[in-house]
Amino acid sequence: DVLNAIDRRYAPYAYTATVTRRVSGDAAIAAAVLKARSHDGSMGPPAGPYTSAGTPGAFRPLISMPNTSIALSGLAALPYWENVRPFVMQSSSQFRSDAPYGTTDLEAAIKSPAYLADYAEVKALGGMVSQRTPDQTQIGRFWIESSSQGWNRVARTILDTRQQTAWRTARLLGQMHLAIADSYISVFESKYFYNFWRPVTAIRLGNMDPATPPEPSDATWNVSSLNLPSLGPTPPVPEWPSAHAMAGAAAAEVIKANVPGTTAFTMETTTDPNGPRGFQSVDEAVIENNSSRVYVGFHFRSATTEGERVGRLLGRYVAEHGLQPARGR
Repeated sequence: DVLNAIDRRYAPYAYTATVTRRVSGDAAIAAAVLKARSHDGSMGPPAGPYTSAGTPGAFRPLISMPNTSIALSGLAALPYWENVRPFVMQSSSQFRSDAPYGTTDLEAAIKSPAYLADYAEVKALGGMVSQRTPDQTQIGRFWIESSSQGWNRVARTILDTRQQTAWRTARLLGQMHLAIADSYISVFESKYFYNFWRPVTAIRLGNMDPATPPEPSDATWNVSSLNLPSLGPTPPVPEWPSAHAMAGAAAAEVIKANVPGTTAFTMETTTDPNGPRGFQSVDEAVIENNSSRVYVGFHFRSATTEGERVGRLLGRYVAEHGLQPARGR
């Protein structure tokens, strides 16, 4: 919007005037964006009360320490976030995910072969004590920082290697943030629509059916993220689908739409001290981003696959509908 106020090349988001004198562009546009997003539904508390159905497959408020009971009531994060006014989407349910393992019957979902395979995988690879390879552990650490932080770094790293005008750069970053913001609104709508449980709950309860899981329950199992300094337990929201995977895929689609051709890059993160990782494309980064949530124990594999699928749809929608070129430009 700052650049468009000087020379209108793309549809603005909030500031529609043009600059005719020396002003602080940042201050004028910040005021316009704050006004545009006032009363958008995002000012609620960070967490709200949540009572679980208590049935197999149903999300329960989460606990972080071993040898504690699984709570049926407590606090869950941002239960109202699906009601935040979207930035580009038409509604928060526009990109609602498919049901977990193909059914809204959660007790049936946790008996499906796909779920049982996911259960065994995350139990083996996502715990504090696990069968992960050193590379899988690094992938988990590398991508655990917030999606906004990580995918900003991806975009900036790629932009540093490509000749882009200031307007094209600003538009890419603007579209990407619109896509990430809408992905969180969308994913919270899906999460609280399906209310599927997290791996830590399922594994500690032995799927609530000792005859069903491929391995017995483990009351002491906890996510591998607790091995990492300053990083906490599973996010206190329902599992399906993965917000991390959805935001990453949405960001990737915007980057691909704005920077065609080869997008090989190498980058570091704030959460992994083991040096940079290299990627041949943003799609390769998306795959690692998805797998990381299994390796830190936060998600079943299928939740990341579904998050990626819906995120790609949303990212393409934002690329086609948000901040479009001005007429004649």
